[in-house]
Amino acid sequence: MSSCCTHTGCSSTLDAASDLCPACGAKGISVDPITLKALLTPDGLRRGVPPDPRYCPNANCQTVYFDRAAGVVFRETDLIVPVHAKQPDSDVVPVCYCFGYTEQSIRDEMERTGASTATTSITAEVKAGRCACEVKNPKGSCCLGDVARVERRIASRLTLTTS
Repeated sequence: MSSCCTHTGCSSTLDAASDLCPACGAKGISVDPITLKALLTPDGLRRGVPPDPRYCPNANCQTVYFDRAAGVVFRETDLIVPVHAKQPDSDVVPVCYCFGYTEQSIRDEMERTGASTATTSITAEVKAGRCACEVKNPKGSCCLGDVARVERRIASRLTLTTS
């Protein structure tokens, strides 16, 4: 963390600004550098993994990771996986990176059986210690919230189309 103190006092403006995506201004989410080490392409890794990376959650922004203090920005093309949050309407981009659930696989199951077992299945795997979200998910965190949102969205669409 750089010093923001001068002879006239201290300011937290620099610290707050470091959380904001340089491309869109969205508040970035702190991620562990291990996430970047696992997901950056070789060229991305060669540019260096910053000490305090942030994840930009804005679907309309091409920036995935940034570290303002280090002056580093990574876009989806710098990753070895597509990013669900950057392509939320894609049927084939993983929603769950550990167990391979996509919007299409969830929809197929819901159309076939009337329900999705994705959330229940992933929850059981997490409890069993078999997830690797901090390494496999570009957000560096659990996907269950995203999976539940996809299930609700599909359920509402299927209800509308089957009513």
